[in-house]
Amino acid sequence: MPTFPQRSPGVLVSPLGDRAVAYDLVTETAHQLNATAGALLAACDGEADVDAAVTDWAGEAGVDRADVAADVTAGLAMLTELGLVGRDEAFNAPKPPVGSTEDEAEGERASDNVVTGGAVTGGAVTGRVHPVIDHNIALRGPQADVLEALDAFLGTGTDAEKPTMFFDAHETADGELVLVTDYEWRFPSREACLRQLTSVVNEYAVWTHSCAAFHAGAVRSPDGELVLMPAPSGNGKFTLTGAFVAAGWDYLGDEAIGVRPDSLVAVGYPKRLAIDASSRAVLNLPESDSADLDPAEISADVTRLDGDVGPISRVVLPIYQEGAEVTLQRLEPHEAVVELLANTLNLARAGQAALDAVCDLAATVPVERLIHGDAHQAVARVSTQLV
Repeated sequence: MPTFPQRSPGVLVSPLGDRAVAYDLVTETAHQLNATAGALLAACDGEADVDAAVTDWAGEAGVDRADVAADVTAGLAMLTELGLVGRDEAFNAPKPPVGSTEDEAEGERASDNVVTGGAVTGGAVTGRVHPVIDHNIALRGPQADVLEALDAFLGTGTDAEKPTMFFDAHETADGELVLVTDYEWRFPSREACLRQLTSVVNEYAVWTHSCAAFHAGAVRSPDGELVLMPAPSGNGKFTLTGAFVAAGWDYLGDEAIGVRPDSLVAVGYPKRLAIDASSRAVLNLPESDSADLDPAEISADVTRLDGDVGPISRVVLPIYQEGAEVTLQRLEPHEAVVELLANTLNLARAGQAALDAVCDLAATVPVERLIHGDAHQAVARVSTQLV
């Protein structure tokens, strides 16, 4: 008996309402399929019996078996032409990061025995734990003042979590700061390190494997509505997120937000806001040479939310256009999935979990395109039209 061909390496498939989405990680191409083609692709495991499947499908649909067999043959030919089945080219998923491996005994993870929050272990001081979606990162090194400065700058530290990886940091006699993550970074001074530190940590948000990581801001209203705001660079996402914070919303992050499949729970990464001079002007903040901003400088009472926060209520896709009136346009799931895929940072790393989260969001949560020329007016409009 013939068996279904094997799905090509790196090909994912998820349902999307009455459709399906196939994503090819090798070619970085998305294909929207009808439900029948999606079911056929899902059956391509290299093991299932074609004749048995045809018999089952014909019985379920109440149609002639010969017609179903012909459709399956034509469908497999189409999937082969698209490269979704039958391709031999390998796909190797990126490996998860491990952080610094300095000071780890052979065969033993340092995180198994360390005590955080300023404790000294084996001659090294450990700082607070910083949750970054998948990763709980702790700074470690021989100089407590260095760790205190880096921890304070990041502002996301907690003593409630156990570290899953470490960054080692120390200052040399000539003032150079050495930071060891999965790579070694050498900065001419502590101040130079602080200017780049947020960017270094951001990579670990992108290197998430358990769920989708969106290039997005996220906020929670005083009434508990959680809004995800995915957008490419240049669309005012940072400024808009800051405007929500100024309006009293809780802050999950402005750069990368995790979303778990099925539950659609948002995973916060409440880093310092990326705010340039024009954004500072919009938010009525004083001028500064720093590109990073503690959200408490916008609202002293802001609540930073990390880890699993709650299910997403609404997705807003912001587009800034100078002088534009505020408009909100609801997207259909097949339109929404295109926008969400374009703003997913880790499909290659999270694979099926990421695609499932994207399709679940597009199919079950309201997704709207927000065009605006004023961040504060946009916040007011979204606030008055909460779902």
